[in-house]
Amino acid sequence: MIGSIMMCASAGLLVLGMVGGIAMGIAHDFTLGPAHAHLNLIGGVMLFLFGLYYRMIPAAGATPLARIQGGLHIAGAVLFPAGIALSITQGPAYMPVPVVGSLVVTAAVVLFGVIVVRTARAEARPARHDFLHPVDRRHGPHTAGLHPVAAHPASHSQTFHGIVSHNDSLGAPRRQDLRPDCRIHGQGTEG
Repeated sequence: MIGSIMMCASAGLLVLGMVGGIAMGIAHDFTLGPAHAHLNLIGGVMLFLFGLYYRMIPAAGATPLARIQGGLHIAGAVLFPAGIALSITQGPAYMPVPVVGSLVVTAAVVLFGVIVVRTARAEARPARHDFLHPVDRRHGPHTAGLHPVAAHPASHSQTFHGIVSHNDSLGAPRRQDLRPDCRIHGQGTEG
């Protein structure tokens, strides 16, 4: 959801930046060029790309940290260029506004980096911990790793020839044999 909000905010800020650029071009007054450039880059491009990442990787966008990052980025994308415009038109007394705006954007970018690294590690974790339960080995070579089951962190379960792979509450991959002739940890029935 935060990805969609960020993409919509990005579209609005980009339209505002483009209209401002056209107005500057018509007036032949490019005094606010730095504000225009920062609005388009931070509010238009970066905000859209970060939102697109959250839309493409739903597990990353579903975290509370992603909502914080998105809110910070939207606030910074407005505050930073507005502060630049204020300091240009009203003088150095308004210089703290773009400084605070740039710090907010920097914090949002750092949080985004943390989210990307965490998501990459979470997606790599099942590949490193892909294992077979010792009971599964008794069924022959077809369960001994020739057909690995990789559970994606965004999916809750995946069925493979009667064996279900899922992640437990800590994100660790678990396998459960649901075939009627198997009994694992009291699960299933013996036939």
